[in-house]
Amino acid sequence: MMYRQLLPKFLTNRARLLSSNLATNVTMRRFRLAPAALAKIYMDRENLHAHKILKESLKPYQIFPINAHITSIPYSPEFEKIVKCMPECASTEQVFHHFLSVCDYCHRTNTLISNRDFTAFVQQFCDRIHLLTDDQLKASLQAISRLPQEENVRSRNFVELWNVLDIECCRRIEKWKTDELLLVCDAWYNLNLARICEFVWEALRKLGRKVIKMQPHQLVQTMFLCNVMRRSVFDMIDFEFNLAKCLKDMSLAELGVMSMGFFKTQTPIRNGELLQQIYERLMSELHQVDDITFVAILKVLRYSSKLPQVGTMMKLLDKISEEIFENLNLLTCLHVALLGCELQCCHDELIEKIINKFHNEIHTTRLKDLERISLVVALFNITTPNKIEDALCEKILRSLNDRIDEIVKHPKCFTNCLHFLTLRGFYDKEMLSAVLEKRFLKHAVGSNLPICREIFNLDTFVKVNLQNDGYGGSQLAEKHRQTMGKMQTHYIPERNSKYKLNATDSVLLQMKEIADVLLPHCKLKHILPNYERPDVIICYDRFTRTSVPISDNCPEDYSGKILTRVLVLGDKLSNDIQTVALVIAGWNSVVRGKNRHTGLFDMKLKQLRILGYKPIVIYWHEWRELESHHDRIKFVQRRLSTVIKL
Repeated sequence: MMYRQLLPKFLTNRARLLSSNLATNVTMRRFRLAPAALAKIYMDRENLHAHKILKESLKPYQIFPINAHITSIPYSPEFEKIVKCMPECASTEQVFHHFLSVCDYCHRTNTLISNRDFTAFVQQFCDRIHLLTDDQLKASLQAISRLPQEENVRSRNFVELWNVLDIECCRRIEKWKTDELLLVCDAWYNLNLARICEFVWEALRKLGRKVIKMQPHQLVQTMFLCNVMRRSVFDMIDFEFNLAKCLKDMSLAELGVMSMGFFKTQTPIRNGELLQQIYERLMSELHQVDDITFVAILKVLRYSSKLPQVGTMMKLLDKISEEIFENLNLLTCLHVALLGCELQCCHDELIEKIINKFHNEIHTTRLKDLERISLVVALFNITTPNKIEDALCEKILRSLNDRIDEIVKHPKCFTNCLHFLTLRGFYDKEMLSAVLEKRFLKHAVGSNLPICREIFNLDTFVKVNLQNDGYGGSQLAEKHRQTMGKMQTHYIPERNSKYKLNATDSVLLQMKEIADVLLPHCKLKHILPNYERPDVIICYDRFTRTSVPISDNCPEDYSGKILTRVLVLGDKLSNDIQTVALVIAGWNSVVRGKNRHTGLFDMKLKQLRILGYKPIVIYWHEWRELESHHDRIKFVQRRLSTVIKL
């Protein structure tokens, strides 16, 4: 299928989505403007599961009784007339009970409250809401939760109802205690309006000041609300501190709810002892944990784990592989595979099983999940005896032809997936051309193009890896690469700079200074600007056995240009002159505990070789073990002598 021919479809779908959003945004909230268009107004599977845990617990969670019986005025033939002609002198009590009757009538007859017949009455009720008692206010929230679902949260009458109720709930926050706040927040969650209304956020601000003193069930419910809102409250360290105190009093399912909250608010757990306890708790109940709870805990462990947790992480992966793997669904397997990605910890046997599972069930896999499993295969750079990882990459590449609707909806997943596949040597020229086409880039990344590293990598791939493969498709304009070069590459470290040197920069400078003693004219340059770190370039004349300076016309730093031999050597270009690249391999350039590079670092070395450089890899742990300056000189000399005659 010709991907370039699909670009009009991308644009057509994009235009339709934009026009739909525009139409939705025209009608604004009556009482205050809020980013409702960005809010997630449905309860996803994770939230439904978490809420079910609270609802079915024996602990006293504050769950709003949406199906409780509502006392209302019995329906009669005069009911419609009463609603349409409610006298202005009617008492608040009468208006309130008529409102309950209206909601009951709409519930029984599946009539929308947005019906124009209810407009006058809804307005009259809204004018009286501030006079309701707390119990009547809660009953009103309960009543509207039973209304048939409207097409839009801004539908006539419905928007007026929930706006005024929201305002009135906010007015009473300061007088309501913790349990009452949690109860009313739960009511707004049941209405699918928690992320839009002001009350839940304002209530969380007050609850945030009490987190450290909360009972375990209050802590879990408050964290559930943070998960729904995807926003942290004040200092989330109080959640961590309290969780450490009451972890033993929580079920694993409740711990899953807490984990969802930490992950969705982007709050890592920093307490190493608490992380260890969570690992041990999960391992001890591995056979009883449900899939959603398991995934939630895996997410927060991945997000929070650091080097001290590597041993425990590998122990957990051992147990998963040996004891429960056959019972895991595909999504859970994916999150098991992702667990070690942040720390480059790969359990080869388990990853091979997961790759096999994806290979067999790819037809049921979403594009988002294909992107993530592609990341796993590329990052860990695994090679299995039966080459199942290559078979999976081929299958993923072919399946992308049948996922146009998903690609339109999630174009960034598509670009990322292609990038990860190229790291394993799998590509489709037409797809690459479509991704690098200006109109698709506008749809996929918009104004974020200068900081999109995957696009930068893909463009470099077609410029370097496909330079002799007949590629004639789209490429990034030089102005875009120049901007990317300025924004995405790390600064070239210097002594006495105003910037503080980190450990890797110090190693780079030490390497450069020692190499400069052995062979003058060394330079720190971004040979491949799509990679953050610069490398040490050495130009060596094999005939005279001396180094030569790089060309005066070599492109300036951070220009985004790929430094080919022609650009580096200029008029000195000759087969007698070797170009050598000293490359530092940091801890994130190798798979932990394995004798192999990560996929991205492996691609860098391949591309350097294609460009005519002889890369010499210096591993950070080797350099750290050298005790003296003399030892380092000898070390660099030995490495250089493997490719040039000193």
